[in-house]
Amino acid sequence: MAAPADRPRLAAAALACALACCLSYAGQRLWDARTEPPPGTVLLQATIPYYWRVGATLLHGGGAALLVGLALDDAAARRWLGRAPWLVPLVVLPAALAMALVP
Repeated sequence: MAAPADRPRLAAAALACALACCLSYAGQRLWDARTEPPPGTVLLQATIPYYWRVGATLLHGGGAALLVGLALDDAAARRWLGRAPWLVPLVVLPAALAMALVP
């Protein structure tokens, strides 16, 4: 079995999937926060919007992974992975803060 360092395109696709899922879910959650009823008023349907958001998030993440995995060659994937230490916090922290601040 090949080590992860031997498959940079796969690693770059996984990173793209993770970042796209983070942004997709945060964006959908923030958009839906404007129109969702208060949490205590809907008992049986409270999880329905969550499942739709998760499903759309998985589609966005899978699409991003597919595009990155097919579009990048190994050298470009290694360059992109080299930017991951600052790219991941730059994407994840604002999304997490925004979701934490919105009820």
